[in-house]
Amino acid sequence: MDKTVAQTALKACEVFNNFGEDQLSLLIESGQARQFSKGEDIYKKGSESHGSFCLIVSGGVEIVSENGQILQRMGANEVIGEVGTISPQNKRTVTVRATEPVEALEWDLASNEDNFPELLKRLKDLAWKRVTNWYE
Repeated sequence: MDKTVAQTALKACEVFNNFGEDQLSLLIESGQARQFSKGEDIYKKGSESHGSFCLIVSGGVEIVSENGQILQRMGANEVIGEVGTISPQNKRTVTVRATEPVEALEWDLASNEDNFPELLKRLKDLAWKRVTNWYE
């Protein structure tokens, strides 16, 4: 994954805005580059989250409810997987499916909490906002 492209995506994402250059570099180094094909499930409802979440660097996804309803479409510079990551059940609450080839950076929250103590709060804020929008 191109580090410049990853850094641009991090800077454009609301979860990571106000992070310094050193923090962004550390995030890129600690993240796992992932690639998904069109139609591939990135996260599947009910599966264990293992504390992981992703930043979409390029491509697009759809958030799909259990009954197959598309709740939201998302793309580059957006975080996915935050609800399952912070939930007490540690389970995915929706399916996230690639609608085109996706390049993403994935992190384990537990291994990044010490370096980024504000990250948990930001993920909780994002999760609450998303869940509220889905159930309105």
